[in-house]
Amino acid sequence: MKPITILFLLLGFTVNAQKAKEQTIKSEIKKVKLYITSGEMTHEANVKLEKGRNKLIFSGISAFADPNSIQFTGDNNFRLVSISTEIDFLAAEAYNPRISVLKDSLESMKDALQLNIDTESSYNAELGVMNTNKDLKGANSTLTVEQIKNAGEYYRTRTLEINRIVSKLKKEQSLLRAKIEATRLQLTDLNYTENQRSNQIIILVDANEAGSVNSILKYNVSDCGWVASYDLTAIDINQPVKLKYKAQVYNNTGNEWKDVQLTLSTADPTLSATAPTLNPFYLEYSNYIEQERNGYIQPISQSQQTMYRSQVENEINWANQRAYDNYMLDKDDKSAELFENNNMAFNFQNLSSNGLLSNFGKKVTNINTQDIYISEMTAEFPVPNTFSCPSDARPYLVEIKEISVPATFSQVSVPKLDQSAFLLANIVGWQDLELIPGATSVYFGGNFVGTSYIDTRNVNDTLSLSFGRDPKIQVIRKLKSEMSTKKVTAGTKRDTYYYDIQVRNNRSVPVTIDVFDQIPISKNSEITVSVETLGGGKKDDVTGEVTYKITLQPGETKNLELGYTIKYPKDYNVKVKTYRTVKAAKF
Repeated sequence: MKPITILFLLLGFTVNAQKAKEQTIKSEIKKVKLYITSGEMTHEANVKLEKGRNKLIFSGISAFADPNSIQFTGDNNFRLVSISTEIDFLAAEAYNPRISVLKDSLESMKDALQLNIDTESSYNAELGVMNTNKDLKGANSTLTVEQIKNAGEYYRTRTLEINRIVSKLKKEQSLLRAKIEATRLQLTDLNYTENQRSNQIIILVDANEAGSVNSILKYNVSDCGWVASYDLTAIDINQPVKLKYKAQVYNNTGNEWKDVQLTLSTADPTLSATAPTLNPFYLEYSNYIEQERNGYIQPISQSQQTMYRSQVENEINWANQRAYDNYMLDKDDKSAELFENNNMAFNFQNLSSNGLLSNFGKKVTNINTQDIYISEMTAEFPVPNTFSCPSDARPYLVEIKEISVPATFSQVSVPKLDQSAFLLANIVGWQDLELIPGATSVYFGGNFVGTSYIDTRNVNDTLSLSFGRDPKIQVIRKLKSEMSTKKVTAGTKRDTYYYDIQVRNNRSVPVTIDVFDQIPISKNSEITVSVETLGGGKKDDVTGEVTYKITLQPGETKNLELGYTIKYPKDYNVKVKTYRTVKAAKF
């Protein structure tokens, strides 16, 4: 028996020696590297380690944190044993003290309501006793008129008094019930919010000696990101263009960002760490068609991400159901039964759909996304000032930087569709600008021109950015009726059209303008098109597009001419004009 006793003592000593010293750490997010549809959160905290094993619990972490991305480092010697995550749905009150205050207030109002109901019941009981004993005479009693009068007055006075008191109590009950209902809704709403940051990151480390460690915790989280936008400004065509980089940042992680160091990045954190393999690179004509990645690093399996997110959403929905049952239904165990039986009949969704609960749905629903095309080379944009952003999924504007870009201006006009000249700023070496596709607000000469979109797909050496219509360039296209004819000979129709295009420069400096028109193209062998005149323009035989490139001196006007003949059988009805569709009133 003695050796067995010693063995058990040794086993007990070993277990106790490995028991971790636990501490909970609440740290704010200090840095955010924001990717297009996700972000890397960085926490910094000074942690005091005891000698031996330490269990560090970082609380208040977004439920959408990717457990595979967690990194923990420090400036002192320790051995990292393990990293894990755990949802703590009981810590909502610790995150938001307002919940505890409202819970106490709710209990007080419920007690006041019950007291009110009990008081009403006692008055109703008294009224019942009075109604039951209306017979004042008794078996052998003779009442005088004065006695009957006094008794009747007492019954009337007391009944009226009780009825007034009961009416007042019922009004108080209605007010209390309304306040209780509002408090229940507010508690449920607050719990929904706090459930988004109910995650805990649990880190086990071994330290040879006690001491302080300046620790850094990093992890990736979804439900956040940014979209590029720009301000494009020019004073005149002989001045450089000012390009202001901006971003619309959204945060739907459950964690508020307070004065964080923000960096915007075009990198993709979901890419695999496996080395890429080059496949043949085939060249072909591109008409804004999405190109293949040519065997570049493939992203992590979507099924893994979908499974993880589905699990997180189920856990949050379960927590939301529990909050609903606790506060709205006063049923503490109902949600647990539903969750265990995999029968998630969420009653709170009805409240959410009616707008009574604002946070449910908004927190666990994905943000609408769109496809944009960016370079394989990643770019980063450090935001110069600290940035704060609530977790409400709304876009917040961030200014990144402003640069002056040398540009040459030119005009473009397609008078067949729009008799205006459009001003273009042509930028050479745009690849160094690290442009991301995004919406652009355009200003020229101190005035807002309109909105445009920067898209660098299929752009070669020169990037042309539109500055809208140039009111100082006048373009008029009209049919020359005296030269345009329609003839029928030997069963054949011949329609001849001549157009005069007048371009005038009302600027005080010379301008170069590209004017585009077209010759129709036949898709039927019985319909032929012959060119009468191009007036100095160049025709593309494939598309029929005619290009005129002209330079106008200040105040100069030039006339361009275009003519063609369409020949077809007289019985044919050939569409020789194009039309556009607009909305119009119908009476």
